[in-house]
Amino acid sequence: MFLYNLGIHLFKLGLQLASPFNPKAKLWLEGRRNWQVNLRKKVEGLKLENAIWFHCASLGEFEQGRPVIEKIKKENPQQKIVLTFFSPSGYEIQKNYPFADLVTYLPHDTTSNSKAFLAILKPKLAIFVKYEFWLNYLFELERKEIPAFLISTVIKKHQSFFKWYGGNFRRALKTYKTVYTQDVHSIKLLRVLKVGTGVLAGDTRFDRVLQICSSPKQIEEIEDFAKDSFVIIAGSSWQKDEDYLIESYVQLKEKHPHIKLIIAPHEIDKKNIDRLKNLLYKNQLPFHLFSDNPPAYTDSILVVNAIGFLSSIYQYGTVAFIGGGFTNGIHNILEPTVYGLPVLFGPNYKKFNEAFEVIDLNAGFVVNDANELTKQLSTLIEDKKVLPESSRLAKNYVLKNSGATHKIVEDLKSYLLS
Repeated sequence: MFLYNLGIHLFKLGLQLASPFNPKAKLWLEGRRNWQVNLRKKVEGLKLENAIWFHCASLGEFEQGRPVIEKIKKENPQQKIVLTFFSPSGYEIQKNYPFADLVTYLPHDTTSNSKAFLAILKPKLAIFVKYEFWLNYLFELERKEIPAFLISTVIKKHQSFFKWYGGNFRRALKTYKTVYTQDVHSIKLLRVLKVGTGVLAGDTRFDRVLQICSSPKQIEEIEDFAKDSFVIIAGSSWQKDEDYLIESYVQLKEKHPHIKLIIAPHEIDKKNIDRLKNLLYKNQLPFHLFSDNPPAYTDSILVVNAIGFLSSIYQYGTVAFIGGGFTNGIHNILEPTVYGLPVLFGPNYKKFNEAFEVIDLNAGFVVNDANELTKQLSTLIEDKKVLPESSRLAKNYVLKNSGATHKIVEDLKSYLLS
């Protein structure tokens, strides 16, 4: 544990050194300042003892934990929920999340912090989401005999459990009462580690996107823009995605004048939006911004320069081009597939099981450059059999893989009702 604890302290020191120059590091530190005093006041004021404690690293993990939180809260409205985040990006966006009685930062994982945190909060159980293995917290939960659970996780051979130095991580994994995995392969790897508490539950993200799809935001201006058109939606796009997409769009537009394009960049700061605008100007492509008032519906390109809309915008699309496949990895492909949109993406998808699965189903398509993107989009536009079949397969894929939330909550009921 010495090296682990040293690493935790060095990480905090690095943040302290970076905070004058890095807004995220500054938020990380400020959000944890005087945390014991602040937490004690909130726990006493909100009567949070005996709460269920959920911990998520950031927004991605939160979206996987969210269906479980909301199902528990809906079935047990009096049950108190405490939600902690490691990352400022998760906390800052979800700090007013209505299904949690308290949203706060997780104090950094030292022996003293873990003891103090649990002594103040006194949760009746803890639920960690996906890849959360904070050793001091897990060992203190075990010492206090507070049951802990890991949900929607994936176990992979490259993780610390399988390394020569991974003894404490293996021990921490065994502190969980149940490890709810997304896939069968994870169960097999748990057995290799002699962890017999693995349960195949599936991926709660499927339930989350179905939840969004059942009552999406109605966005009148985008509905009017998309009406009676073949609409390509570029979701969470990066520069390389946009370069290829615009090159492809120029080629397609000559033959298919009815196609329209909605671009929702991953980063919407002024610098990035200006760069995208310049790319469109350079290619002499008329466009308007989502923030324009009134919007120019006569243009064929819409740039979404706002957050919080993408998962609902997909309902107005025909196909989706998912960003990240030419950089660090693709973004969420389930948000469009739930609406029956075939998905296209670049070659960096290897970390995502769902990408392999939609490719095998012919509901997802890999493209390596603008020419391949043009060719695949042309097929979807021109072949009257391919698009409806791919659309049907995409929608069915999500439906078939739903149900993890129900399974987890049912399994936890004996602990929830105690």
